[in-house]
Amino acid sequence: MPVIAAAIAAPAASASGPIYSATLTLKGANTAGLTFVSSTSTGTGTNLTGIGPTSFDIQNTGSAITGTITGTVNIAPSGGVLAGAGIQSMAPAALGSPAYSTAHEYSATFSNVGPLASGETLNIPLSFQYQRVNPLPKKVTYSYTMTITLTLPDSKSVTLPGIALSVTFP
Repeated sequence: MPVIAAAIAAPAASASGPIYSATLTLKGANTAGLTFVSSTSTGTGTNLTGIGPTSFDIQNTGSAITGTITGTVNIAPSGGVLAGAGIQSMAPAALGSPAYSTAHEYSATFSNVGPLASGETLNIPLSFQYQRVNPLPKKVTYSYTMTITLTLPDSKSVTLPGIALSVTFP
């Protein structure tokens, strides 16, 4: 299972405060069948399949995080597309302000209220959607690049860039 990992620099041993690291766990490299639901919730028969990550982890290797962890998700098309891909859900984190641009790029914010105890790992599963447009593209697979940026309560941030997604339109 491929894993992309990024870490926030740890403070010197004598410094106080938490030490954080974050990892993004991807679904198997050749695994198809990840479900993308319609952004308009149009019901059964509208799900599409694709490839992408299933979750990401925030691992706390320092003292307890008692504040809110915030972040952004950006999913940019790789080349020309006629529909975007986005995040449907990332519970337990709360998703906010999701939007598609006219170029079918997706952006959203998210937040997760602490606490996150020392040594604890928070797993955030990802559920995806596709941008429901009229007419819906046919017989094409579109590719996207997802970037996740986390901002911790002490304003340190880490970016997990270049995550590949694809959606197949029947």
